Amino acid sequence: MKNKGFTLIELLVVIAIIAILAGMVVSGAQQARKRGAVTKVKAQIASLETAISMYETDMGSYPGTDNKTLAAAMTDDPGDPDWSGPYMNIKKDELNENGEYVDAWGNAFVYANPGVNNPSFYDLYSKGPNAQGDGNDKDDIRNW
Repeated sequence: MKNKGFTLIELLVVIAIIAILAGMVVSGAQQARKRGAVTKVKAQIASLETAISMYETDMGSYPGTDNKTLAAAMTDDPGDPDWSGPYMNIKKDELNENGEYVDAWGNAFVYANPGVNNPSFYDLYSKGPNAQGDGNDKDDIRNW
């Protein structure tokens, strides 16, 4: 009479194959999440650039030189008759506890007017997933 069932070797081979496939799926999902975050930050920068341009057209100059000032300029009426905002709809979860506009990783965007890299313009960038850098690191996402 023959025993029906699987040998230990067969079970180990199947488990190894399943583990390899699971690892590939997890790795692919992580890469997709990273690409999604980068795409979101690029879209945020493009939206900010458009809003800043509209603000500059109305007010005659770019907003002050830090993120908190920028976020306020895009959303809060300063009482100036030239202001035609709000220029952006910023949700509460897109601001940190300091009132700064944050990227997909929860880090505040860096906004400088005038810019170091754009002296007659402004610098706007995300420090990327590692939250470090001056706008020139490999993972930084910037407007120049």
